[in-house]
Amino acid sequence: MSSSTRPLFTDILKSIPGFFGIRVDAEPAYHMEGIVGRVEIRRYAPALLAQVSTDGDHDIAVDAAQGKLTDYIYGDNESREKMEMTSPTFQTDGESKMFSVPPPKHGASGGWTVAFFLSNNLDPGEAPLPDDPAISIVESPEMLVATLRYGGNNTEQQRSIAKRELIQTLSGSMWDLDDQVYWASYDQPFAIPFLKRNEAHAPVARSP
Repeated sequence: MSSSTRPLFTDILKSIPGFFGIRVDAEPAYHMEGIVGRVEIRRYAPALLAQVSTDGDHDIAVDAAQGKLTDYIYGDNESREKMEMTSPTFQTDGESKMFSVPPPKHGASGGWTVAFFLSNNLDPGEAPLPDDPAISIVESPEMLVATLRYGGNNTEQQRSIAKRELIQTLSGSMWDLDDQVYWASYDQPFAIPFLKRNEAHAPVARSP
């Protein structure tokens, strides 16, 4: 990490409680619309995201994307502006209404799109432009989203279990679930694993 992309001192301080799963970062604003079992139905307000797509399996792709996005918020942008770290980090390996996903490259196998939440109060034109052309600044729309929380490391097995529970819980309920499941991680990799917070997210609509 270069001197121009070192973290803010406030983020260094926040990393101390973050090790113990205590979260003080800003998060996207939402209003709770309902609860079904362990699933929360949230209405998210529009929010600004920085996103990048990378090839490869989840861990490799997400690590590479997070490195690019972290450099961006810590000053790798046209105004050399340093922004505070926020949460969560969103991840998807397919189409998503949450953020725009580019079509796969010809012959490409695998790949993920990763997005950092930036702000509840900025328009896309107000965010500093990234130096890295692979990074896009997008505004996610207001969305009605079903979320299921799960702990531990964000492994493929954990994601599969959470997705299955999310779908089963809402089956037969008043909510129609979109199959575009994506993921949200709220903690740094060094946090104590059993204290970590992850979530499966999917758009929903009320049944007619």
